[in-house]
Amino acid sequence: MPSNSAFEDQLATVWNITLGVFFDPGHFLSLFPLFIAFCIAFFVVCHRRQQKTGSAEVNLRRTMLLLFPRRIFLHNSAKLDYAIFFINQIALFAIAFSTVLSPAIVSNSILEFGAVLGLQTASADTSLALRILYTVYIVLLWDFSATYAHYLKHKVPVLWELHKVHHSAEVMTPVTAMRRHPLDALFGAFCTSITMGVGIGAWAMILGQDVMPIHVFGSLAGIWIWRVAGYNLRHSHVWISYGDFWNRIFISPAQHQVHHSKSQEHYDKNFGHIFSFWDSLLGTLYCPKNAERVRFGIGDDELPEYRSLTGLYITPVGKIWRRLAGSPAGEKLQGDTGRT
Repeated sequence: MPSNSAFEDQLATVWNITLGVFFDPGHFLSLFPLFIAFCIAFFVVCHRRQQKTGSAEVNLRRTMLLLFPRRIFLHNSAKLDYAIFFINQIALFAIAFSTVLSPAIVSNSILEFGAVLGLQTASADTSLALRILYTVYIVLLWDFSATYAHYLKHKVPVLWELHKVHHSAEVMTPVTAMRRHPLDALFGAFCTSITMGVGIGAWAMILGQDVMPIHVFGSLAGIWIWRVAGYNLRHSHVWISYGDFWNRIFISPAQHQVHHSKSQEHYDKNFGHIFSFWDSLLGTLYCPKNAERVRFGIGDDELPEYRSLTGLYITPVGKIWRRLAGSPAGEKLQGDTGRT
């Protein structure tokens, strides 16, 4: 029987990876990024109401109802998101605890190979300018990796069956970002480890210097700033576009909402996380000209299969099995993405 100390340690671990996330300043779901997202949404909704009514008076109750409608936050799809969050945090923690691949392992392997070739690297004090440059480089590496992994999840049929769990959300709240099949999340982590590991190793081999990037609360500075600057609104019902110019540089909340759209003209658009110029290179960029009415989810014929926890975790595995066994796992449209 575990000692009281061991039990307390286990309890603390469960807290840290579940509700503790909301108090972790480095996590996008922590209270500070959520509060900033709320402030942005509050200002946008009030401004639009003022433009529509011509009155500068703010109806606080009406505004709060617009920001937190029961039909969204208490929707069955949202309730599934809340349950998946707790299940996945524990499952993904267990997976991460036992993983053998990380950016550090990949980069160290490259550096060991470089040492065999006679290439040497040195850790040294570096200027702030070089640390900023290196941080930008790492953020670009991360964002490219996340974007291309996202692209593959839509284009490779087996991966789409896993990623379909995320797209089966019928309403979106910030917690919807955590609506992922564990194997989908594992694939994303694998792509990030490879890309960043190779990039970090290449920097050290070419420049001969091991530079420490700038972190904020344990996260890369650029990624932390992006998460604070309204990231949580991309999984929401609040339409915010940055305008045609900035939408071609950064992915706006509106662009990601378009990505979740059930409309065929929106299929496979806007894969980016921070930057949208990756989508320009992939030919998948979609910049909305005006506010669009977007319905979230996947095809109505498949959606019922994803309205339960069992369906969200088991259905993708069954469909992949049938695909690999040579039997169709659903209609194949739009490059066999399964979005019908």
